[in-house]
Amino acid sequence: MSLEKSSINKGIYIIIIVIFFYAIILFLSDANEIILVLNQIQFERYIAIFLLAVLTLFIYGWKYQIILKKININLNFKDAFLIYTASMAMIITPGSVGMIVSNYLLKKQTKQSISKTIPVLIYDRWTDIVAITIIIGILLYWNNFIVSEIIFGIGLVLSGFMFFVFKNSAGLNLLNNILLKTRILKKMVINTEEFQDSAKKLTSSKTIISIVGISFLTKLVPMIAVYFVFDLFNLNIDFFTTSQIFLTNQVIGVLSFIPGGIIVTETGLLGLIVQNGTNFTIATMIVLLLRIVTFWFPMIVGFIVLKFVLAKR
Repeated sequence: MSLEKSSINKGIYIIIIVIFFYAIILFLSDANEIILVLNQIQFERYIAIFLLAVLTLFIYGWKYQIILKKININLNFKDAFLIYTASMAMIITPGSVGMIVSNYLLKKQTKQSISKTIPVLIYDRWTDIVAITIIIGILLYWNNFIVSEIIFGIGLVLSGFMFFVFKNSAGLNLLNNILLKTRILKKMVINTEEFQDSAKKLTSSKTIISIVGISFLTKLVPMIAVYFVFDLFNLNIDFFTTSQIFLTNQVIGVLSFIPGGIIVTETGLLGLIVQNGTNFTIATMIVLLLRIVTFWFPMIVGFIVLKFVLAKR
């Protein structure tokens, strides 16, 4: 069986599992209450939430463009946005490692080697983790969730480890060993000199501060969208709590290394929302809407853009 056919089959299995899981939690909910509540929500409020999801993609594209400039790769915003958004099609892969497709597209566009550009992917994910960890740490002031404390600690360790990979040759050797053991990525052995040259340009204090600052924006906008989702159901849950519930479980989903954090993220969200006094039916609707806005919608947009970019190439 070819790798492509195997990947398609895995994708089909994942979709079946997701549909089955969503069907179960909807079956356990009150269908009449779902219909009643959804009919009371103004359509314009959904539009506002999805516009925030689109804005998040634009901010990520801007961040990607700036990181590329730091290693002397100059792309206009449109191309940077398209390449990064196309890679969002792969957020369903374990740990979102499939986003490495952005390096492939970048190589086709600029002729730059993967060894030079893969630090951009790692750096982007690292600054995301740093931003999320800091935000969760701040949010602990309002809600001292044990699971958030654990994720905060893991985030600190993971941030330090990823920075070690950037700054230390031993970390780079570890990365190469991981790539060699990964069927899809085993041909992408990294050239040490090119990798470290890019890493050096990205790890100056000024660059780190500016990129982490933009990463805060990529989290703040979804946090607002998440709050608006909760607000659709007139719940008395403040912005800080909704943000902590969402970010904590988003990290758990990534760390689970299950494709897209599927079921793990949904279950965690459902548990914390119910724990905050929301009934199961409303909590279920919130979880499904959150996942549609912050995961399925960006992924679908990513697939559309990826198809467009590949056809253009």
